[in-house]
Amino acid sequence: MKRKSIFLFTILLFLVGLIYPVNRVSAAADKSYSVQAVLPDNQIDKNESYFDLKVEPNKDQDLKVMIINTGSEPIKVKAEVNDAYTADSGVIGYDKYNVKLFKNQNPSLSSLVEGKRKTSVNLKVGQAKTVSFKVKSPANEYTGIILGGVTTTANVSPTKSKNINIKNQVRYVKGVVLRSKDDGVVPDMHMTNAKPKSVAGNSGIAYTLDNSAPININEVTLSAKIYHNSDTTKYSAKNLQIAPNSKFDYFIPVKDLSAGKYKGVITVKSKAGYEKTFTRTISVSKSDVDYISEQAEQKVSRKSNQWIIIIVGIVALILVALWMFLYYSQRNNKTGSHGKRTRSRR
Repeated sequence: MKRKSIFLFTILLFLVGLIYPVNRVSAAADKSYSVQAVLPDNQIDKNESYFDLKVEPNKDQDLKVMIINTGSEPIKVKAEVNDAYTADSGVIGYDKYNVKLFKNQNPSLSSLVEGKRKTSVNLKVGQAKTVSFKVKSPANEYTGIILGGVTTTANVSPTKSKNINIKNQVRYVKGVVLRSKDDGVVPDMHMTNAKPKSVAGNSGIAYTLDNSAPININEVTLSAKIYHNSDTTKYSAKNLQIAPNSKFDYFIPVKDLSAGKYKGVITVKSKAGYEKTFTRTISVSKSDVDYISEQAEQKVSRKSNQWIIIIVGIVALILVALWMFLYYSQRNNKTGSHGKRTRSRR
Protein backbone atom coordinates (compact mmCIF):
# COMPACT_ATOMS: atom_id res chain seq x y z
CA MET A 1 0.00 0.00 0.00
CA LYS A 2 2.83 2.35 0.83
CA ARG A 3 4.41 1.68 -2.59
CA LYS A 4 1.08 2.51 -4.31
CA SER A 5 0.81 5.82 -2.43
CA ILE A 6 4.32 6.84 -3.41
CA PHE A 7 3.62 5.97 -7.04
CA LEU A 8 0.38 8.01 -7.06
CA PHE A 9 2.05 10.97 -5.35
CA THR A 10 4.86 10.93 -7.94
CA ILE A 11 2.36 10.95 -10.82
CA LEU A 12 0.44 13.86 -9.25
CA LEU A 13 3.62 15.89 -8.83
CA PHE A 14 4.47 15.23 -12.48
CA LEU A 15 1.05 16.42 -13.65
CA VAL A 16 1.16 19.53 -11.45
CA GLY A 17 4.52 20.33 -12.99
CA LEU A 18 2.93 20.20 -16.43
CA ILE A 19 0.00 22.44 -15.50
CA TYR A 20 2.05 24.92 -13.46
CA PRO A 21 5.50 24.89 -15.08
CA VAL A 22 8.47 26.30 -13.24
CA ASN A 23 10.02 28.96 -15.42
CA ARG A 24 13.49 29.19 -13.97
CA VAL A 25 15.49 30.15 -17.02
CA SER A 26 19.25 29.86 -17.23
CA ALA A 27 21.14 31.25 -20.19
CA ALA A 28 24.79 30.29 -20.16
CA ALA A 29 27.25 32.67 -21.79
CA ASP A 30 28.85 29.88 -23.82
CA LYS A 31 28.33 31.83 -27.04
CA SER A 32 28.35 35.63 -26.92
CA TYR A 33 30.06 38.52 -28.65
CA SER A 34 30.45 42.29 -28.67
CA VAL A 35 31.13 44.88 -31.37
CA GLN A 36 33.07 48.12 -31.48
CA ALA A 37 33.22 50.71 -34.26
CA VAL A 38 36.73 51.62 -35.36
CA LEU A 39 36.20 55.35 -35.80
CA PRO A 40 38.19 57.06 -38.61
CA ASP A 41 39.80 60.51 -38.57
CA ASN A 42 36.79 62.18 -40.20
CA GLN A 43 34.54 61.20 -37.30
CA ILE A 44 32.70 64.37 -36.24
CA ASP A 45 32.27 63.45 -32.57
CA LYS A 46 34.87 61.06 -31.17
CA ASN A 47 32.71 60.46 -28.08
CA GLU A 48 30.00 58.73 -30.08
CA SER A 49 30.06 54.95 -30.49
CA TYR A 50 28.58 55.01 -34.01
CA PHE A 51 29.89 56.39 -37.32
CA ASP A 52 29.10 60.09 -37.79
CA LEU A 53 31.31 61.05 -40.71
CA LYS A 54 31.97 64.24 -42.67
CA VAL A 55 32.73 63.00 -46.18
CA GLU A 56 34.20 64.65 -49.24
CA PRO A 57 32.83 64.05 -52.76
CA ASN A 58 34.01 60.96 -54.60
CA LYS A 59 36.26 59.73 -51.76
CA ASP A 60 36.67 56.18 -50.48
CA GLN A 61 35.67 55.53 -46.89
CA ASP A 62 36.31 52.38 -44.86
CA LEU A 63 33.70 51.34 -42.32
CA LYS A 64 35.50 49.07 -39.85
CA VAL A 65 33.85 47.16 -37.01
CA MET A 66 35.76 45.03 -34.51
CA ILE A 67 33.93 41.88 -33.40
CA ILE A 68 35.07 40.20 -30.17
CA ASN A 69 34.20 36.70 -28.99
CA THR A 70 33.30 37.20 -25.32
CA GLY A 71 32.02 33.65 -24.74
CA SER A 72 33.62 30.33 -23.92
CA GLU A 73 32.93 28.67 -27.29
CA PRO A 74 33.77 29.51 -30.93
CA ILE A 75 31.17 31.66 -32.67
CA LYS A 76 30.24 32.70 -36.20
CA VAL A 77 29.09 36.31 -36.70
CA LYS A 78 27.49 37.72 -39.83
CA ALA A 79 27.88 41.41 -40.75
CA GLU A 80 26.15 43.47 -43.43
CA VAL A 81 25.57 47.09 -44.46
CA ASN A 82 21.88 48.03 -44.53
CA ASP A 83 19.85 51.18 -45.09
CA ALA A 84 17.73 52.76 -42.36
CA TYR A 85 13.93 52.53 -42.48
CA THR A 86 11.01 53.37 -40.21
CA ALA A 87 9.20 50.33 -38.81
CA ASP A 88 5.43 50.47 -38.43
CA SER A 89 5.95 50.65 -34.66
CA GLY A 90 7.62 54.04 -35.07
CA VAL A 91 11.29 53.15 -34.55
CA ILE A 92 14.26 53.24 -36.92
CA GLY A 93 15.37 49.80 -38.08
CA TYR A 94 18.56 48.57 -39.74
CA ASP A 95 17.87 44.83 -39.99
CA LYS A 96 16.37 44.61 -43.52
CA TYR A 97 18.76 43.81 -46.35
CA ASN A 98 16.51 45.26 -49.08
CA VAL A 99 14.98 48.62 -48.16
CA LYS A 100 13.19 50.87 -50.62
CA LEU A 101 13.73 54.53 -49.73
CA PHE A 102 10.89 57.01 -50.16
CA LYS A 103 11.46 59.99 -52.49
CA ASN A 104 15.19 59.93 -51.84
CA GLN A 105 17.24 62.62 -53.51
CA ASN A 106 20.42 61.30 -51.92
CA PRO A 107 21.83 57.87 -52.78
CA SER A 108 21.33 55.11 -50.25
CA LEU A 109 24.20 53.87 -48.11
CA SER A 110 23.92 50.38 -49.59
CA SER A 111 24.35 51.76 -53.12
CA LEU A 112 27.65 53.37 -52.12
CA VAL A 113 29.24 50.11 -50.97
CA GLU A 114 31.98 48.88 -53.29
CA GLY A 115 32.27 45.11 -53.20
CA LYS A 116 30.33 42.83 -50.88
CA ARG A 117 27.68 44.21 -48.53
CA LYS A 118 27.62 41.03 -46.48
CA THR A 119 30.36 38.95 -44.85
CA SER A 120 30.93 36.62 -41.89
CA VAL A 121 33.74 35.80 -39.48
CA ASN A 122 34.53 32.74 -37.36
CA LEU A 123 36.00 33.61 -33.99
CA LYS A 124 37.84 31.38 -31.55
CA VAL A 125 37.43 31.89 -27.82
CA GLY A 126 38.74 35.34 -26.88
CA GLN A 127 39.54 36.21 -30.49
CA ALA A 128 38.80 39.59 -32.11
CA LYS A 129 38.56 40.31 -35.83
CA THR A 130 37.83 43.46 -37.79
CA VAL A 131 35.41 43.46 -40.71
CA SER A 132 35.66 46.29 -43.22
CA PHE A 133 33.30 47.65 -45.87
CA LYS A 134 34.47 50.15 -48.48
CA VAL A 135 32.09 53.02 -49.23
CA LYS A 136 32.56 55.65 -51.93
CA SER A 137 30.91 58.97 -51.17
CA PRO A 138 28.65 60.60 -53.81
CA ALA A 139 30.33 62.52 -56.64
CA ASN A 140 28.71 65.79 -55.54
CA GLU A 141 27.94 67.46 -52.24
CA TYR A 142 24.46 66.86 -50.86
CA THR A 143 22.14 68.23 -48.19
CA GLY A 144 20.90 66.26 -45.22
CA ILE A 145 22.32 62.88 -44.29
CA ILE A 146 22.70 59.36 -45.64
CA LEU A 147 21.66 56.95 -42.88
CA GLY A 148 22.26 53.23 -42.48
CA GLY A 149 24.14 50.83 -40.28
CA VAL A 150 26.54 47.92 -40.02
CA THR A 151 24.35 45.13 -38.61
CA THR A 152 25.86 42.02 -36.99
CA THR A 153 23.95 38.86 -36.06
CA ALA A 154 24.96 35.56 -34.48
CA ASN A 155 23.35 32.51 -32.93
CA VAL A 156 24.28 32.52 -29.26
CA SER A 157 23.71 30.13 -26.38
CA PRO A 158 20.11 28.88 -26.23
CA THR A 159 17.80 29.81 -23.39
CA LYS A 160 17.18 26.67 -21.38
CA SER A 161 14.50 25.91 -18.83
CA LYS A 162 12.66 22.88 -17.61
CA ASN A 163 10.08 23.15 -20.40
CA ILE A 164 11.62 25.14 -23.24
CA ASN A 165 14.75 25.33 -25.30
CA ILE A 166 14.82 28.47 -27.44
CA LYS A 167 17.50 29.28 -29.96
CA ASN A 168 18.70 32.83 -29.40
CA GLN A 169 20.02 35.25 -31.98
CA VAL A 170 21.73 38.47 -30.93
CA ARG A 171 21.85 41.50 -33.22
CA TYR A 172 23.98 44.61 -32.81
CA VAL A 173 23.94 47.71 -35.00
CA LYS A 174 26.56 50.38 -35.44
CA GLY A 175 24.79 53.30 -37.07
CA VAL A 176 26.38 55.07 -40.05
CA VAL A 177 25.69 58.75 -40.74
CA LEU A 178 27.32 60.35 -43.77
CA ARG A 179 27.25 64.15 -43.96
CA SER A 180 28.41 66.46 -46.72
CA LYS A 181 27.10 70.01 -46.33
CA ASP A 182 26.39 71.71 -43.04
CA ASP A 183 23.12 73.19 -44.35
CA GLY A 184 20.21 72.67 -41.97
CA VAL A 185 17.49 70.37 -43.29
CA VAL A 186 13.96 70.41 -41.87
CA PRO A 187 11.84 67.23 -41.72
CA ASP A 188 8.93 67.09 -44.13
CA MET A 189 6.16 64.74 -43.01
CA HIS A 190 2.89 63.87 -44.72
CA MET A 191 -0.13 61.65 -44.18
CA THR A 192 -1.20 59.97 -47.42
CA ASN A 193 -3.63 57.24 -46.42
CA ALA A 194 -5.61 55.58 -43.64
CA LYS A 195 -7.36 52.23 -43.47
CA PRO A 196 -8.99 49.96 -40.90
CA LYS A 197 -6.74 47.19 -39.69
CA SER A 198 -6.32 44.45 -37.12
CA VAL A 199 -3.02 44.08 -35.27
CA ALA A 200 -2.42 41.37 -32.67
CA GLY A 201 -6.17 40.83 -32.36
CA ASN A 202 -6.89 44.54 -31.81
CA SER A 203 -9.03 46.58 -34.19
CA GLY A 204 -8.04 50.10 -35.21
CA ILE A 205 -6.87 52.38 -37.99
CA ALA A 206 -3.44 52.40 -39.65
CA TYR A 207 -2.29 55.83 -40.82
CA THR A 208 0.30 56.01 -43.60
CA LEU A 209 2.93 58.60 -42.67
CA ASP A 210 6.13 59.58 -44.43
CA ASN A 211 9.17 61.78 -44.05
CA SER A 212 10.37 62.86 -47.49
CA ALA A 213 13.32 64.90 -46.18
CA PRO A 214 16.87 63.48 -45.98
CA ILE A 215 17.01 63.91 -42.21
CA ASN A 216 15.95 61.73 -39.30
CA ILE A 217 13.55 62.82 -36.54
CA ASN A 218 14.31 61.70 -32.97
CA GLU A 219 12.37 61.82 -29.69
CA VAL A 220 9.03 62.21 -31.40
CA THR A 221 5.77 62.46 -29.48
CA LEU A 222 2.57 61.44 -31.24
CA SER A 223 -0.89 62.38 -29.95
CA ALA A 224 -4.16 61.50 -31.63
CA LYS A 225 -7.91 61.94 -31.31
CA ILE A 226 -10.22 59.81 -33.43
CA TYR A 227 -13.85 60.92 -33.60
CA HIS A 228 -16.71 58.54 -34.45
CA ASN A 229 -20.29 59.73 -33.86
CA SER A 230 -20.26 60.82 -30.21
CA ASP A 231 -17.24 58.68 -29.26
CA THR A 232 -13.66 59.96 -29.05
CA THR A 233 -10.62 57.68 -28.93
CA LYS A 234 -7.54 59.30 -27.40
CA TYR A 235 -4.08 57.92 -28.01
CA SER A 236 -0.50 59.02 -27.33
CA ALA A 237 3.01 57.65 -27.79
CA LYS A 238 6.48 59.03 -27.12
CA ASN A 239 10.12 58.35 -27.95
CA LEU A 240 9.32 57.51 -31.57
CA GLN A 241 11.98 57.72 -34.29
CA ILE A 242 11.52 58.43 -37.98
CA ALA A 243 14.19 57.69 -40.58
CA PRO A 244 15.03 59.95 -43.54
CA ASN A 245 13.10 59.30 -46.77
CA SER A 246 10.86 56.65 -45.26
CA LYS A 247 7.18 55.68 -45.22
CA PHE A 248 5.35 53.56 -42.65
CA ASP A 249 1.87 52.58 -41.42
CA TYR A 250 1.32 53.63 -37.81
CA PHE A 251 -1.48 51.70 -36.10
CA ILE A 252 -3.80 53.33 -33.55
CA PRO A 253 -6.18 50.93 -31.76
CA VAL A 254 -9.90 51.76 -31.71
CA LYS A 255 -12.04 49.70 -29.35
CA ASP A 256 -15.27 48.26 -30.75
CA LEU A 257 -14.63 49.41 -34.31
CA SER A 258 -17.96 49.68 -36.15
CA ALA A 259 -19.11 50.90 -39.55
CA GLY A 260 -19.20 54.65 -40.12
CA LYS A 261 -16.98 57.69 -40.56
CA TYR A 262 -13.85 58.22 -38.48
CA LYS A 263 -12.09 61.55 -38.30
CA GLY A 264 -8.52 61.34 -37.06
CA VAL A 265 -6.53 64.35 -35.86
CA ILE A 266 -2.88 63.38 -35.32
CA THR A 267 -0.03 65.59 -34.17
CA VAL A 268 3.66 64.68 -34.30
CA LYS A 269 6.18 66.79 -32.42
CA SER A 270 9.93 66.34 -31.99
CA LYS A 271 12.12 67.51 -29.13
CA ALA A 272 14.06 69.63 -31.65
CA GLY A 273 10.91 71.65 -32.38
CA TYR A 274 9.41 70.13 -35.51
CA GLU A 275 5.63 69.88 -35.27
CA LYS A 276 2.86 69.00 -37.70
CA THR A 277 -0.83 68.11 -37.41
CA PHE A 278 -2.71 65.87 -39.85
CA THR A 279 -6.45 65.45 -40.27
CA ARG A 280 -7.90 62.48 -42.11
CA THR A 281 -11.46 61.19 -42.42
CA ILE A 282 -12.20 57.68 -43.64
CA SER A 283 -15.33 55.57 -44.03
CA VAL A 284 -15.30 52.10 -42.51
CA SER A 285 -17.73 49.71 -44.17
CA LYS A 286 -19.51 46.76 -42.59
CA SER A 287 -17.41 44.40 -44.73
CA ASP A 288 -14.27 46.03 -43.26
CA VAL A 289 -15.59 45.43 -39.74
CA ASP A 290 -16.51 41.82 -40.55
CA TYR A 291 -13.07 41.14 -42.02
CA ILE A 292 -11.28 42.63 -39.00
CA SER A 293 -13.53 40.67 -36.62
CA GLU A 294 -12.76 37.50 -38.57
CA GLN A 295 -9.02 38.12 -38.24
CA ALA A 296 -9.39 38.69 -34.48
CA GLU A 297 -11.47 35.50 -34.12
CA GLN A 298 -8.86 33.51 -36.03
CA LYS A 299 -6.20 34.72 -33.61
CA VAL A 300 -8.37 33.80 -30.61
CA SER A 301 -9.15 30.46 -32.27
CA ARG A 302 -5.43 29.71 -32.71
CA LYS A 303 -4.86 30.42 -29.02
CA SER A 304 -7.84 28.23 -28.10
CA ASN A 305 -6.52 25.40 -30.26
CA GLN A 306 -3.19 25.59 -28.46
CA TRP A 307 -4.95 25.24 -25.10
CA ILE A 308 -7.07 22.36 -26.41
CA ILE A 309 -3.89 20.52 -27.46
CA ILE A 310 -2.36 21.14 -24.03
CA ILE A 311 -5.50 19.93 -22.20
CA VAL A 312 -5.80 16.84 -24.40
CA GLY A 313 -2.14 16.07 -23.72
CA ILE A 314 -2.67 16.40 -19.96
CA VAL A 315 -5.78 14.15 -20.07
CA ALA A 316 -3.84 11.59 -22.08
CA LEU A 317 -1.05 11.61 -19.50
CA ILE A 318 -3.58 11.17 -16.69
CA LEU A 319 -5.12 8.18 -18.47
CA VAL A 320 -1.69 6.64 -19.06
CA ALA A 321 -0.79 7.21 -15.41
CA LEU A 322 -4.03 5.58 -14.21
CA TRP A 323 -3.51 2.65 -16.56
CA MET A 324 0.01 2.18 -15.27
CA PHE A 325 -1.21 2.39 -11.68
CA LEU A 326 -3.95 -0.20 -12.21
CA TYR A 327 -1.66 -2.47 -14.23
CA TYR A 328 1.11 -2.52 -11.63
CA SER A 329 -1.40 -2.81 -8.77
CA GLN A 330 -2.92 -5.94 -10.30
CA ARG A 331 0.53 -7.30 -11.09
CA ASN A 332 1.71 -6.73 -7.53
CA ASN A 333 -1.43 -8.36 -6.16
CA LYS A 334 -0.94 -11.43 -8.34
CA THR A 335 2.74 -11.62 -7.43
CA GLY A 336 1.86 -11.31 -3.75
CA SER A 337 -0.81 -14.01 -3.83
CA HIS A 338 1.34 -16.47 -5.82
CA GLY A 339 4.35 -15.81 -3.68
CA LYS A 340 2.77 -16.64 -0.30
CA ARG A 341 4.41 -19.55 1.45
CA THR A 342 2.46 -21.72 3.93
CA ARG A 343 3.80 -23.78 6.77
CA SER A 344 2.47 -27.22 7.47
CA ARG A 345 2.08 -28.36 11.03
CA ARG A 346 3.39 -31.64 11.94
